[in-house]
Amino acid sequence: MSELNRLTYRRAGTPAGPTMSCADFAARVLSVREARIQQEARAAAEKRARQKETRRRHLASVMERADAIWAGMDRLMDQKSASAYEEVAVQLQDLRDAYLQAGNHASFRAKLSAFRQKYSHRPAMMRRIEGL
Repeated sequence: MSELNRLTYRRAGTPAGPTMSCADFAARVLSVREARIQQEARAAAEKRARQKETRRRHLASVMERADAIWAGMDRLMDQKSASAYEEVAVQLQDLRDAYLQAGNHASFRAKLSAFRQKYSHRPAMMRRIEGL
C-alpha cells in the first residue's frame, strides 16, 4: 500500500527560490538591521516626546494648584513619618520644576526658604530636600 501511495502521490518538494550569494545575504541582513535600528530610534524619540509633553502638562497642573499644595504640606509634616516626608519631598520637586517652567523660580526659592525655616528642627526632612 505504501508503495502504491508513493507511486500515486508525488511528494511536495521545497520550492527552489532564487539563489543568493553570501555577500548579498550579508548586505540584506545589514540593511534590515539598520532599518530596525532606525525604527526603534524613531519610536524612542516619539516616546520621549510624549513623556515630555505629559510632564509639561503635569507641571502646569501643579502650578495651578501650587497654593493648595503648599498649604497641604503642613498637614503632611504634622504626621512626622518617613512616608509623609517622602511625599513632601516629591511635591517640592514638582513645585520647583513647575515654578521653573513658569519662569518664576525666585518665588519658589522664597517659599522654600520659609519652609526650611519652619521645619529646620527636622533633620530627616532637611536631608530629603537638601538638593533643592
